[in-house]
Amino acid sequence: MTGPVTSDTRASTRRGRPRKPMILAETIADGIVDAGMRPGERLPAEAEMALKYSAGRASVRESLRILEAEGIVETRVGAGGGAFVAHPRRESIARPLSVLMRMSDIGLREVLEARLLIEPSLAAAAASHCTPAQAALLESANDALGRLEEGGEDWRRMNREYHTLIAEIAANRPLAMMWDILSMIADGHDAGVRYPAHSLHEADAAHRKILRAIVAGDGEGAARAMRIHLEAMAEHVARSYPQLLDGPIAIVRSQS
Repeated sequence: MTGPVTSDTRASTRRGRPRKPMILAETIADGIVDAGMRPGERLPAEAEMALKYSAGRASVRESLRILEAEGIVETRVGAGGGAFVAHPRRESIARPLSVLMRMSDIGLREVLEARLLIEPSLAAAAASHCTPAQAALLESANDALGRLEEGGEDWRRMNREYHTLIAEIAANRPLAMMWDILSMIADGHDAGVRYPAHSLHEADAAHRKILRAIVAGDGEGAARAMRIHLEAMAEHVARSYPQLLDGPIAIVRSQS
């Protein structure tokens, strides 16, 4: 028995009947996007999807597991359980990207070079778009980061948040997303990179220069300060962890 002919079933017919779980997973993901579903919304029941896509329930379950692994769907058990559209998680993209980079023999050196190409441009754009409210947020984040005296997980998290805030102020969401994902790989945490106290003091001074330039609307100065800052951090890695630069990239771990 087959369900009614819909745009989804016509599309799946053109692509070949989606009996294989991977193909079915792609079809379900397309349906989520086409329907404009938002994070937290419930997907149809397994039986309904099996009927809609002319597939067995076992194939539907396997497809949902694939989508869950990709961070597109989350499954909940118990009363009110089922499959739901997942809230976006950057590591859902960063982890497979880090795997791809590792398989492509890309080392930390190239990742740091990519960051050096992207982030000064974001800082310059932030100087052009920064509002008084955003300047206050950036100042607050900078002050909180500067108060930390150890380069542990709190510093790493707040440092990434500070740089991410600059990327968001730049008002280019695709580039900000790309940077955010790249930053999870570029900071070298999962490769064992650590920053001593003197590096933190230098980073704090650099952050303040970047902040002043952005708030003043000095795009060229913001880009220059960011470039100098990133070069200094890369120099620390080259000096303290030379073996990491051209070795295989570390795979990003789940943040959950």
